[in-house]
Amino acid sequence: MKVHCRKRALGIAIVVLIGFFSATVLSGFSFAQTADFPKKEITILVAFAPGGARDIIARGVGNVMSRHLGVPMVVNNMPGAGGARGMISLYHAAPDGYTIGVGTLSDIISQVVEPQDFDCKRFTYIGYAQHSTPIWYVKWDSPFRSIVDFKKSGKPIRHSTPSMTQNSTIGAMIVANRIGFPMVIVGGYKSTADSLLGVIRGEAEFCHAALNVGISYVRNKQIRPILAVDRARPPEFPDTQTIGEAGHPDLEILATDYWFMGPPGVPKARQQILETALVKTLKDPEFLKWAKTADVEPKMVSSEDTLKNVMKAFGLMEQYKGDIEKYLKQ
Repeated sequence: MKVHCRKRALGIAIVVLIGFFSATVLSGFSFAQTADFPKKEITILVAFAPGGARDIIARGVGNVMSRHLGVPMVVNNMPGAGGARGMISLYHAAPDGYTIGVGTLSDIISQVVEPQDFDCKRFTYIGYAQHSTPIWYVKWDSPFRSIVDFKKSGKPIRHSTPSMTQNSTIGAMIVANRIGFPMVIVGGYKSTADSLLGVIRGEAEFCHAALNVGISYVRNKQIRPILAVDRARPPEFPDTQTIGEAGHPDLEILATDYWFMGPPGVPKARQQILETALVKTLKDPEFLKWAKTADVEPKMVSSEDTLKNVMKAFGLMEQYKGDIEKYLKQ
């Protein structure tokens, strides 16, 4: 009996020692992941050509974030296939934290309307960096004062846009379906500014553009804001109704936000290091000074909440996939 008890006690002791040893090894491995990262250059992959919104925020953040990480950060532009080429490259990059990228809602929209070789649900999210408010504009002398007036007109409403899958274009499709007014998408414009000029020339009844793109035309009394796709009214247009106030609070998520992310499977310890450095960057006086001159509105959202917002956006896009596809087939 005593021999049996001794053997049992010895077995328990061995199990405890193995558990302690395993925990120590795993803890040491986790610490090593943290202690030696980063130790070389980090690449910020941008899925569009230089000069665009993603490129601008990537370079602005990278210039300051490199100081907080202690290693250089270099932007690699990889345009092609409407951004899909760069997104695929980021998705399949080594999950070691040394390759990250800039994403936005249009990536999710692209995935929902057409199968892609990447899955936005599986990226490793680091956090938000930038926010801008899309505004719906009509011509200055337009009779439309709100989106409800579109239905009252009894005529097809033309919407000018440079892209069928931009946030606000998708929002227009959803709102047209909900309110019940016929809408025609007028595409082919080279840029958002060109679509604004389309409204001024009478080629469309309304369009969308970031506040900083449209404000000069408003001051010159060429266009007028009628809706802000955001959670709050912009200070520049305090009399402009938000999309939530117009009865569509779930569409507030269609504001134009940019976030940083890595490929699927980046270790949690490295993700946290990158997130901490991003948060420090967005508070850094040097970055804030640059952001003001670049018309960039910084926005801090944690990695966890970024993922939650991405999943919420997926739910919204999948709910209205049929309506979106209807317009894409026009």
